[in-house]
Amino acid sequence: MTTDSNIALQLDHISVSYQQKPVLDKLSLRIADNEIMCLLGQSGSGKTTALKAIAGLLPLLHGEIRLNGEVLSSAKHCVMPEQRGISIIFQDFALFPHMTVLENVCFGIKASAQVANEKAKALLALVKMSDYEPVYPSELSGGQQQRVAIARALATDPKVLLLDEPFSNVDHHLKEQLMLDIRKVLKQHHTPAIFVTHSKEEAFTFADKLAFMESGKVIQEGIAESLYFQPSSASLAESMGEGNWLKVEVTEDGLTKCPYLGTLPTSVPNDQQYSSTLRQFIRPNQLVLEANPTGNAEVIEQTFNGESRYYFVRLGKIELRVSTVSNNVSLPNGSLVDVTVLSHRAILFERT
Repeated sequence: MTTDSNIALQLDHISVSYQQKPVLDKLSLRIADNEIMCLLGQSGSGKTTALKAIAGLLPLLHGEIRLNGEVLSSAKHCVMPEQRGISIIFQDFALFPHMTVLENVCFGIKASAQVANEKAKALLALVKMSDYEPVYPSELSGGQQQRVAIARALATDPKVLLLDEPFSNVDHHLKEQLMLDIRKVLKQHHTPAIFVTHSKEEAFTFADKLAFMESGKVIQEGIAESLYFQPSSASLAESMGEGNWLKVEVTEDGLTKCPYLGTLPTSVPNDQQYSSTLRQFIRPNQLVLEANPTGNAEVIEQTFNGESRYYFVRLGKIELRVSTVSNNVSLPNGSLVDVTVLSHRAILFERT
């Protein structure tokens, strides 16, 4: 449980504008000690602007930013970026090209050359880059450059680390291991961090908590499971993964009913009005297909990605996307099938 005593960074109703256009609208967040928070959202939602405001690169029109209880920013007060004890890493890593890996990490350490060297070597060992101390950044892969950037940022013992799309320049097959390694390093250093991404996969792997942003506000905050299974908006539901929208009504039994699929085994919240006409969001993995020569649905297309197979099915006037665990057997296009909905908690929104 997060209490005031273990809050590292606090944003209270902060507002920021670019050229008189509001970008952040009374945004509030709390990041606990040793917590990794992800700001998730579509382009233009204000994620990077929030990082820049925390770093002191943008002034506030309203609200306050506090670090360990100290006011860093308000409408009338702003601590200079270099005096905040906050490190920020942007997408391009910004390593000095004329310096070796070891020299890059040593650069910000305020100590004797020997002490700086020892500290830098220890950090490079922590991020698994000891063998690259004499190498220049241009000779490194994107993932290796990111490891060096993390080591350099931690060398100054920041009170908070900020990362803007930190994994966007990393090869896909190396990304997950890199995220797990860097997460472990941050936890070992007890460094709270905020990172920005538009990728739910990165958010789920790297973060302790997620804050989903729309139009400069956080519309939902919590662990990954709560945002995935109980999204508070249609746009958040879609951002958590593709799905199917069905027009439904709530039955007296507290389930939902769709004209094409009948009564669904999807329970609705207790406060939902019976017979209300709504939109229901059903994810592809919450549907099951079974071959049936007399089925009322037809497979019209499919894709295969190795681990999963995605089917596109026509059912009456609607099309459904269904995902299954891949195997050697597939349903050919044109197959007739039955569509079954698995039991789950309904994700419902008012029709617009």
